[in-house]
Amino acid sequence: MPCVDRADFRDTDDESTLILSAGGLHVVMIRLRYGGRWGDTDEVINSAGDVATGAVSSWTLIGQVLTLELNRRAAERLGFPRDYRLRLDLTPEAFSLARASLLDILYAECFVVDMPEGRVTS
Repeated sequence: MPCVDRADFRDTDDESTLILSAGGLHVVMIRLRYGGRWGDTDEVINSAGDVATGAVSSWTLIGQVLTLELNRRAAERLGFPRDYRLRLDLTPEAFSLARASLLDILYAECFVVDMPEGRVTS
């Protein structure tokens, strides 16, 4: 399971992007593009720059483990397993940023997230 040590969030008028990195290298980017041809579209981008659109079927953030359930086509395109897990070894501030960003970007997907107030599900 890849271990992430940095989370960055970029937000523009056109998109919101969460960048998860390890050792200074991008591991995965999760992006929401606004108002495209078919409305808002989520994307997952691997470290090689390959993009899979509508890739995430569901996701969880339980403890420090982020699990993205990818559809078959996306997993093959990205070279990830369908059940892609990342360990988020982040500072409390970066972890909060990553959690909030995931909720913002992937809110329309099925999810389970541990919050300070308790577990939240879609």
